[in-house]
Amino acid sequence: MTNDDLIQDIDASLEKPDDELEDDLPDLLGRMEGQTEELVREYPETFGRVVQRMETMDIASFVSENPDTADQFQELLWAGMNVLVETSPDVQESIDEDITVNFEADDCPMEGHLEVDEAEQTMRGGAGKLDDPMLEITGPADTLVGLIVGSVDPIQGFMQQKYQMDGPVYKGTQLAPIMNSLSDQVPAES
Repeated sequence: MTNDDLIQDIDASLEKPDDELEDDLPDLLGRMEGQTEELVREYPETFGRVVQRMETMDIASFVSENPDTADQFQELLWAGMNVLVETSPDVQESIDEDITVNFEADDCPMEGHLEVDEAEQTMRGGAGKLDDPMLEITGPADTLVGLIVGSVDPIQGFMQQKYQMDGPVYKGTQLAPIMNSLSDQVPAES
């Protein structure tokens, strides 16, 4: 099975209703394991379509029903975001501070982290928590994914109490423009 076959299967699943897509995701995510960043680099439009569909899915329900794939789901999300940072001078220029963040969903078993490195001008994230993050963000899974992919504005979301943040507020305000700049880079469906 080639990457082209896998991408065709992903594209076909993206055409299905949410419940059928959610049934397909565990297999698709399993087939992507270990080559996620390579796939995102080769097929950015497909990644963009996946991100757009994530915004319509009930992520808490999906993660609760498929806890084994929660980490793979985050691997896909973060691999895509990592590639977008690497390929976007605009995002890199917005990175002017070291910031570490843990994310934890309060409606399903999903935990993740984010590390922004000013010197390297990189942003890396993944499943699991960091030992000593500067910020801890807690909220519904769809809000947390929305923060990452750009459908939830970091400042407005915080002010509207869509999520809670523990840690220095100024670090959160430094993270917001990076997240906004990143979300502008998600490939849109043409």
